[in-house]
Amino acid sequence: MKKYLSGMLAMLMLITLLAACGNPKNENTTNEGSSSNPKEQTVTLDIAMHVANVKDQEPAMYKAIEAFKAKYPDIKVNLTGADTNDHIKKMKIQAQTGEMPDIFWMLPAPAKEMNQAGMLLDLSEMIRNTPELSAIDPMMLKNYEDGGKQFGLPYQSLVTGLWYNKALFEEHNVKVPETYEELAEAAKVFKANNIVTIAKGAKDNYSIWAFLGMFTRYGYFDKIDAILAGEEKFNNPDFLLFFDKIAELQKLGAFPENVTTLSYFQAVEMFTSGKAAMLDAGAWETVKLEGSPIAKDVGFSWGPTFNDGVGNQKISMISASAPLVASAKVKEDTVKYDAVQKFFTFYYSQEGMQIMVDNQLPPINSFEADVDAAAHPVYAELIKAMNEPGWEKPFAQPDLVVSDAIGNAMYDSIYGVINGFYTPEQALDLIDKKVEQQ
Repeated sequence: MKKYLSGMLAMLMLITLLAACGNPKNENTTNEGSSSNPKEQTVTLDIAMHVANVKDQEPAMYKAIEAFKAKYPDIKVNLTGADTNDHIKKMKIQAQTGEMPDIFWMLPAPAKEMNQAGMLLDLSEMIRNTPELSAIDPMMLKNYEDGGKQFGLPYQSLVTGLWYNKALFEEHNVKVPETYEELAEAAKVFKANNIVTIAKGAKDNYSIWAFLGMFTRYGYFDKIDAILAGEEKFNNPDFLLFFDKIAELQKLGAFPENVTTLSYFQAVEMFTSGKAAMLDAGAWETVKLEGSPIAKDVGFSWGPTFNDGVGNQKISMISASAPLVASAKVKEDTVKYDAVQKFFTFYYSQEGMQIMVDNQLPPINSFEADVDAAAHPVYAELIKAMNEPGWEKPFAQPDLVVSDAIGNAMYDSIYGVINGFYTPEQALDLIDKKVEQQ
């Protein structure tokens, strides 16, 4: 009996072993020893984002991932997040060790460095072969091209300008400014009535979005390459005209008297409480403004044009924000590559754009957003401005085509004039010194 049982056990073990050898499939299949058909395999995508709580802080991305998982149940997603600075440091460390996530958010400058080091997937072929990706506005892709490679895709549209309170303009019989002269006149009227014209908070020096948009109307993109090459200076006659305008607004009392000690978030509260006529911000404030007491009175503007400006004055600040990138290692695994392509295809599809619209974010691709103006008056105003004919998009926000150090110098110089700390010449010299140090 024992011999019989032993024989049976041996036979069962042999059958089990043969079955295992004939079925190598597992949950995280790689290209080695796997089936040539990606659709038959399960794979896990590692996606890393720049916020600690993606569900709460980037709800559109979280919902897009949930919808993607429902559509592709064989593709599992390992979603992680960390605060922006920690995330960037972590990605840089993982880039050195070759352990980067499959897809992750990154600032343009360090992403470009990773691309130059051969660490990022060239998305050119994927874009050519995927209608949803080839439909992305070329201007939204341009800033993520380097060395003949497309190293990133726009995570979101970066839309910035001046939110304004229609009721305050009507109450004081002031025209919503379309030109600098009209903005200066508005500042005089609002100052006389103890109303701040443009709410700003210098404690967060990066909060100069509308002014970066205005900078493009003085030939910024015509000169920046020569400036970075040492052939031109920030302190040039055209840029000086723009900084003179900022100084004039400061003298007219267009900014809060305590702008030096205010934070950006306090500036937002100043606007939503009806104490300021305008707010320098962007599309990310849509939901907060929707929930404020002034929601039905909020409009959106690209900021004033300038009669002494350089080039096209109708430049709307709709550009690509920081990109989504993929690890170059993805190319080594056909199953993983297929999953990455599926994710990007879904994210930039009409279905993905609808998720953005549902979360009151501006869509990246051409998308007929059906907005209920009664339910979402602020978002409707934003979409209306984005669809206004005759306005040209830049390929990037001005501070995103320079190093972080030069970008910070730009913030400090503009706020230095707003605070009254620097003359326009001193402010521009400050940026030039930083360029020379690069």
